[in-house]
Amino acid sequence: MNGKLLALAGIASAFLWASTANAATISIGLQQAGVNGGAITLEAVGAGSASINSIPYGTFTANNVDGTGRPTLALPDILDSNSLNVSSATAGTLRVYVTSQNNTDVSNVWLSAFTSNRLPTGWTVTEQTFLDPANGLFTTAIALGTAVFSAIGSSAAAAIAASGSNYSVTHLYTIVATGLGNANSTINLSTPIPGALPLFATGLLGLLALRRKRKAASAKSLDPAVA
Repeated sequence: MNGKLLALAGIASAFLWASTANAATISIGLQQAGVNGGAITLEAVGAGSASINSIPYGTFTANNVDGTGRPTLALPDILDSNSLNVSSATAGTLRVYVTSQNNTDVSNVWLSAFTSNRLPTGWTVTEQTFLDPANGLFTTAIALGTAVFSAIGSSAAAAIAASGSNYSVTHLYTIVATGLGNANSTINLSTPIPGALPLFATGLLGLLALRRKRKAASAKSLDPAVA
């Protein structure tokens, strides 16, 4: 019976792994008033990860952005991103979008971690995370967390929102530059309680309960007083 339980557990584990093994599509976009008609410009797309390197955009002379999603990241992490943006002497506001689409790791609990690693005096960076059960690109359907930085620091936010079975998540950086300088920021979005794991645990508990029940029935049938 132990062998059967182990085999069933192995099959369940393989099923869970297969259900989360498909690579999310990572996309990076930039947006600034007066550039591309104010629309978001798609700069990079990749399976599991994407990046741009020193791309000039509007009043920002260089932008380095990267994003990494599932399954390159292991659970509970869903999407990691980093944004380094360099501005000339001209003031301006830049929005950086990093979206992970086609996610299948279902969850209701979300944790957003925000960090400002470098920030010139007078600049601000607003970091936000969003969930879209409709799997949209650069969409901001359900807000999960936000933090506003005017200095170097970190912040965290928790949220409860149903993801559905195929969804997208987006990191949004809004950099407000007052002149020459560069800002560096990071965001991590994770699911501390992935929806599939409690189901797997429930299945294993059911198998153990069934095993105990069968053992008890077998012991009873061997009792001479009952025979």
